[in-house]
Amino acid sequence: MKLRRALSTLAVASMLVACGGQDGASSGTTLKDGDTIKIGFIGPKTGETSTYGIPVANSIELAIKDYNASENAKYKVELIAEDSAGDETQAVNAYNSLVGKGVVGIVGPVLTGESLAVGNASAKNKTPIVSSSASGDAVTLNNDGSTRANFFRTCSNDSHGGQFIASKVGDGTIKAKKIAILTNSDSDYSIGCTESFIEQAKKDNVQIVLEEKYPKTQADFGTYIDKVKNSGADAVFIPDYYEVIAKMVKQFKNKNFEGTFLGTDGWDGVLSVKGVDKSIFNGAYYTNTFDDRVDAVQNYIKAYKAAYNSDTNMFGTMAYDATWVLLKAVEAAGTTDPDKVCEALEKTNYGGITGQFEYDEQHNPTKDLVIKTIKDGAYTYLD
Repeated sequence: MKLRRALSTLAVASMLVACGGQDGASSGTTLKDGDTIKIGFIGPKTGETSTYGIPVANSIELAIKDYNASENAKYKVELIAEDSAGDETQAVNAYNSLVGKGVVGIVGPVLTGESLAVGNASAKNKTPIVSSSASGDAVTLNNDGSTRANFFRTCSNDSHGGQFIASKVGDGTIKAKKIAILTNSDSDYSIGCTESFIEQAKKDNVQIVLEEKYPKTQADFGTYIDKVKNSGADAVFIPDYYEVIAKMVKQFKNKNFEGTFLGTDGWDGVLSVKGVDKSIFNGAYYTNTFDDRVDAVQNYIKAYKAAYNSDTNMFGTMAYDATWVLLKAVEAAGTTDPDKVCEALEKTNYGGITGQFEYDEQHNPTKDLVIKTIKDGAYTYLD
């Protein structure tokens, strides 16, 4: 309980959301102190992508418990969670169900594909949505390229991650001269990170010696590894999620590849893969959206472990912040009117456990990324 109260105090004290108007709402209900509001969650709690969805759902629940326990809470918050199982159709059905149950906003969806589907489905009623993990550039945009009025996120977008690590190669912070790139051809996330990496690499005159794509069903990467080795690359950029990375890096090491591994935030969690030899990742670099060495993040990690007897991940950490961002926007709006809540979200100036940020014109958080590296089988940072 002490940890929970400490987290609540930190979040309330450090979060500032500029007030939206309470009067003249075009729809919705004006809220009074003590009213009960409902927050929804959409994401995979079952299925092969539940490893991402469960920490997000748990962290939303934890954030709501902390909010409700806070002396400064204006409302009583209830969570309604819907399982998408990682399926876009189920995600849209979940969205419609939550709207029917009267949620004032949604934290999620978890995956980029389901977020795109839900974003399109939300075009009419514009229920406020804050995702902690949907990083695809198009998630916060309409089909014509304009900003989707009701969709926000607390994670970085794919372009930011790929561009950032490429810039660290370009300025010499990461020592690499010849880069090979392996991309998951079935992953919007992987493709988006690769495109932005290449764009920045060209600006910085970084030499790319190989570009190859593999399908998500690929299990044996031997042919790709041979091509990387034959290309003369001294580093390989692989923007994918940590389960795939663990399998791939093991195969690279079995073929005696001595180069440097580069990645994006999907790598975070690779040392937690069951049975993995942590030493094979030594010297790897990847981007992350926040610095988990700070006390606020460490307190959250401890509270999560105590509540769920399991470890969280970066998506869960950002979901904790996403929940507070949404709740404080509802407080600022003082109404369930989705337009007013979205106006308050646009004025966000948030200092939570993952850092301080506002939203840019495309509803991406304006936060600095960090580079994590792995040394002696443990995470550390490239400061």
